[in-house]
Amino acid sequence: MKALAIDWKRLELMEGKMKRISHKLIYLGVAVLLVAAMLATGGAAGCAPAAPAKRDIVLGTHEAGSTFYVYGAAFADLFSKHTPYTGKVMAVAGSGVWLPMMEEGEVDLGLETFYGLWQARHGKGAYTKAYDILLVEGGSGINVGLYVREDSPVRTRADIRGLRIGTGYPGSPNIYTYATGEIANAGLTWDDVEGVPRTTLYAGQREDVTEKKLDVFYASVGSAITTELDAAIGIRFLGLDPSPGAMAKMREAYPAVTSQVQPGPPGIDEPMWLTQLPAYLVAHASVSDKVIYEVVKATWENYEALGLVEAKLKKWTPDRFVSAQATIPYHPGAIKFYKEKGVWTDEMDKMQKRLLAEK
Repeated sequence: MKALAIDWKRLELMEGKMKRISHKLIYLGVAVLLVAAMLATGGAAGCAPAAPAKRDIVLGTHEAGSTFYVYGAAFADLFSKHTPYTGKVMAVAGSGVWLPMMEEGEVDLGLETFYGLWQARHGKGAYTKAYDILLVEGGSGINVGLYVREDSPVRTRADIRGLRIGTGYPGSPNIYTYATGEIANAGLTWDDVEGVPRTTLYAGQREDVTEKKLDVFYASVGSAITTELDAAIGIRFLGLDPSPGAMAKMREAYPAVTSQVQPGPPGIDEPMWLTQLPAYLVAHASVSDKVIYEVVKATWENYEALGLVEAKLKKWTPDRFVSAQATIPYHPGAIKFYKEKGVWTDEMDKMQKRLLAEK
C-alpha cells in the first residue's frame, strides 16, 4: 500500500489562514454586540437612547354615534399630546361593559353621567355590584330626551301612551333609569307603553328609526346618530313638561336636572325644556395618583383644545372640575392637583369624607 504524502508546509499555511479568519469573525461578533449594547443604553457617541414606550391610558365610552364617544376621542387626543401617556378610546355599549373592564385593569378612565355613576359606585338600580370608582373632574353635561320621526303623529309626550319604546339596555343600565324619568314626566309608567328590549342604545337605533321598529326613541341632543337621522328622514324631539307636578313625578325616578334648549340642534325647531345630565370623568381607584394628577393637569392647562373637537366641550372648563354637588368622591391624584391650585376647600374636604363614608 502506497504511503500518503503529507504536504506539511501547505497545512501550516492553511492553519494560519483559518486562524486569521476565525479571529476576524470573533472581532466582528464582539463589535456587533458592543454597538447593540451602546444603542440600548444610549452610550454610543452621537446616538440618542431609544425613547421609552408611552403607557396607554384607556377611556371607556358609549359606542360610536353617541356624544360620549366624541367626548372620549377629544380627551384621548388631549392626553396623547399633553401627558406622558397615549390616550385610547374603548367604545362599548356603555358603563355596564367598561366598568367590569376597569376591574380587570383594561380600562383606566370612563365618561358617564352623574347619577349613573352614583348608582354604579353603590351597586344600585340595574348595577348588580358596586364599583370602586372615583371622580377625576366634572364638566359640561349633555341634554337628552325622547324624540320621534318627523312624520309621526305624536306631538307631545302624552301621545306616546301605548307606543313602542326601547327598554332594558344592559350594556348601559342607567339608561333605563333615565328613560323611566322621561315617561314619568308625562304621567306614564312602563305599563302605559310597549317596552321593547334592547341591548344597547345606539348600535341598532338607526334601523329602529328608519325601519319603524319602534315609535319613540331616546338619545342625546346633537349626537351623531340624531344628526344623521335628521338629515336623512327628519326627527323631532318632544319637550319636557316643566310644571312642578310633572317634574315631581320625574324626580321620583332620579334627581333630574333640566335646561332650556334653543332651536338649532337636529330635531329641535323651537325652544323646549329637556333633561340635562352632568358628565363626569372618573377613574378606577387602582389607577395611580401620578397618572390622575397628569390627566387633571393636562385638562386644566389645555381644556380649550376639547372645544375644538366638540362644541359642547367648550363648557368643560376648570371652574366645573371641582363641585360641592359631586355625587361620588374624588380621586386622591386629582385632589393633590386641586389643592396646588387652591380650589380644594375645607368644604370639599367635608364633602369628600361624607361621600367616602357612604360607600
